Amino acid sequence: MPLRSRYTKAFTGFTLIELLVVISIISLLASIVLASLNSVRAKARDAVRASDMHTIYTMLVQYNDQYGGIPKTSTYSSTDAGGWDYSSQPAAAPSFMSFLVTGGITTQVPVDPVNNMTGDAVPVGTYAYKYYCYPGEGLALGYVREVPNTTIFYPFLKEPGWNCL
Repeated sequence: MPLRSRYTKAFTGFTLIELLVVISIISLLASIVLASLNSVRAKARDAVRASDMHTIYTMLVQYNDQYGGIPKTSTYSSTDAGGWDYSSQPAAAPSFMSFLVTGGITTQVPVDPVNNMTGDAVPVGTYAYKYYCYPGEGLALGYVREVPNTTIFYPFLKEPGWNCL
């Protein structure tokens, strides 16, 4: 049996300081990864929104060709232009672009991945697809992008041939 010097010490484990340093480094790295994941998720939802706008636009073109126009916004009246229709409207209101379903164009109209906007005001952190169609003004279709928080309107809607019925 070898003799141990009184100056050598048997290794028994990590010190409390070493453990605390390692735990703090791991938690710092985890918070950085989670923060970047939230940004990636928001960008992914924005990509879904852009794709859905193209899908809705294609359905509107098909409806317009088949029926000779697009129905007026549900809140439109001859004395008041009304407001926008939103994908996040309450269940009591007509569903978003339901004319596409009843017209046989689709079985379901896409809605925003978050879909939590409550009205014409667009506070930061609220999202919905929106459109209007007023006689004499034409059709507008858009959504709010998360990164950065800006409203995007689908291009090419001012083409000749759009008619709000």
